[in-house]
Amino acid sequence: MNEHLNHQRTQREPSINEQAVRWFTVMNNSTVSQEDQENFNQWHTQSPLHRSAFNNIAKVWDKTGFCDEVIAYRTDGEFAKNTASHRQVRKGIFAGVTAIAATVLIAFVSILHTSDHTYLEENENYVYSTSIAELKDIDLPDGSELTLGPKSSLSFTQSNELRAVTLHHGRAFFDVRSMQNKPFIVSSGVNTVEVTGTEFEVSTYREVTQVSVVEGSVKVTGSGSHLNTIALTRGERVIAPLTGGKLSAVSTIEDDSAFSWMNNKLVFNDTPIDEFLLAIQPYVENTLILNGDNTETVTINTIVTPSNVHTLLDSLPAAYSLKMEKKHNEIIYTYKEK
Repeated sequence: MNEHLNHQRTQREPSINEQAVRWFTVMNNSTVSQEDQENFNQWHTQSPLHRSAFNNIAKVWDKTGFCDEVIAYRTDGEFAKNTASHRQVRKGIFAGVTAIAATVLIAFVSILHTSDHTYLEENENYVYSTSIAELKDIDLPDGSELTLGPKSSLSFTQSNELRAVTLHHGRAFFDVRSMQNKPFIVSSGVNTVEVTGTEFEVSTYREVTQVSVVEGSVKVTGSGSHLNTIALTRGERVIAPLTGGKLSAVSTIEDDSAFSWMNNKLVFNDTPIDEFLLAIQPYVENTLILNGDNTETVTINTIVTPSNVHTLLDSLPAAYSLKMEKKHNEIIYTYKEK
């Protein structure tokens, strides 16, 4: 059994921008079913990121010069009583521009797909990253602060409506400046975290997003078939699959050791060896691989720092029933039960 600690995604949920393009197409069709309208309302009100993406797509569409009447959608309770007249307008317009419209939408999806964050028109995108074993304290343009963990990357942008961060990989701790009517949204995979002002951590390892709150409160929203939102307050944590799925039950953060990485220290208490190797992967150049059955019986109790991580890795075979092999850019551990 080979267990590579860095898995490749096999399936990807549509990005927020792709979802927005789909909904824009649906809502401008000549016939919109009641079910489509209800599903759209749910999606549109779920997150400011959804509303911003949808509105910006509408703006770009409008600039193509087809007709202002094309953007005849409704996002409130007045939709039903106005549907008939709008359908007549849309039907006439779409009859003549279907091929062109499809081309424009496909091109727009391609542009959006080159970036992992929600498209916010005419706003600069800031990108931050760290190398192996590097920590970086960052002051964001909105006055918020963050600590970016090792081997991590994120981007930040803002509009008049919101501030948006995309955590591409790794982990980050946020101290968010409170700004009423301008929420701070963190996207990780298909999941979103919405706050107004608080301290919290978001990490992405082993295809999951983990959100931990130190102060204040956040709303974590999953995606896919298990769409749901959970509110977290001080000392609470939740886990969500990166590519969509049900959010975990809320758990309690037992102590501050969970945030010790911000001080260049990792604390492990009875941690299964696979989780241990995964946690220290950002601190070493080699890819760490674990082989063997029943590896969950091997637990680690130690403190790791960037200065002792290689010494500790070399000492694992002497302390546990592990065979270590260094091959190319890999360190392979094989567990054999006694």
